[in-house]
Amino acid sequence: MLRLVVGGLLLALGLAGGFAVSASKTVTLTVDGIAMRVTTMKSRVIDIVQENGYAVDERDDLYPAGDVQVHDAANIVLRRSRPLQISLDGRDTKQVWTTASTVDEALAQLAMTDTAPAAASRGSRVPLAGMALPVVSAKTVHINDGGEVRTVHQPAPSVAALLSAAGAPLLESDQVVPSATSPIVDGMEIQVTRNRIQRVTERVPLQPPARRVEDPEMNISRQVVEDPGSPGTQDVTFAVATVNGVETGRLPIANSVVTPAREAVVRVGTKPGTDVPAVTNGSIWDAIAGCEAGGNWAINTGNGYYGGVQFDQGTWERNGGLRFAPRADMATREEQIAVAEVTRERQGWGAWPVCSGRAGAN
Repeated sequence: MLRLVVGGLLLALGLAGGFAVSASKTVTLTVDGIAMRVTTMKSRVIDIVQENGYAVDERDDLYPAGDVQVHDAANIVLRRSRPLQISLDGRDTKQVWTTASTVDEALAQLAMTDTAPAAASRGSRVPLAGMALPVVSAKTVHINDGGEVRTVHQPAPSVAALLSAAGAPLLESDQVVPSATSPIVDGMEIQVTRNRIQRVTERVPLQPPARRVEDPEMNISRQVVEDPGSPGTQDVTFAVATVNGVETGRLPIANSVVTPAREAVVRVGTKPGTDVPAVTNGSIWDAIAGCEAGGNWAINTGNGYYGGVQFDQGTWERNGGLRFAPRADMATREEQIAVAEVTRERQGWGAWPVCSGRAGAN
């Protein structure tokens, strides 16, 4: 008899346990966009929601409806309502309720897509306790963006926000009038100047380096290119500044040699006593040479006068010309001017009576 009683009890417990296992279910409960998996013995949606600590208000959205019975692996979504204190363009503040989680969703839910939040970002979350949400209406604005003119009708709280919404956001280097923080008014004209610095790499010639060879038999002011060498190529990276797409300047910041240049050889004079002072009155002497010799400093027509300022041989020799060359036409421009300055100090500009006057010398 005892065995029968014990057996009956075990059978009853087994059946109860099997029922409990079959009644248990796991569902996904999503509250305000946040999903969680919960295990429950309940079947009605409202019971499962309340069992997990959430009260449901008449303004809330619950799906499926509260009295619906769900099974294992079901999805339950609760979007709780929250109050918004909305004002449009600083006027007409009113309270509305929304189940949206973000500002952008709230504006869409309230059919206010032609407005923009004045302070909060569109992606800002709306707290359950609610928030103040001032918004601005769309306005017509004329934009001159680096010479490209267009008109837009868009809601935005500031110049920077409007440009960003219009697909032309400001960078830190840009300039804008009115300022980026200025509020938008209907009919506003916005002037944008786009300042950019970009890296540009170009392949350019590489000038050959010059090797100087000193020649003690040649005058100091002279040099002769013995070998011009040959240029190479290099890739030069420039920092290029542009204003509204127009280049305003560039600086080289890096380079790499592609083809090396072959060096040039320049023979330079180091003959003692042939140094030439710095040229003064250079433009006047060039004007006199233009008048006297057509600007040809090496002229020798056989008329007894030589070089750019037409020295006769005696004047050339008396004023120190022989330390540079046997005749004036064989000397450089600078050497001739050095002798001409000595002549001027001794004879004045009158040594060239006609041409000095035409050159404006006095």
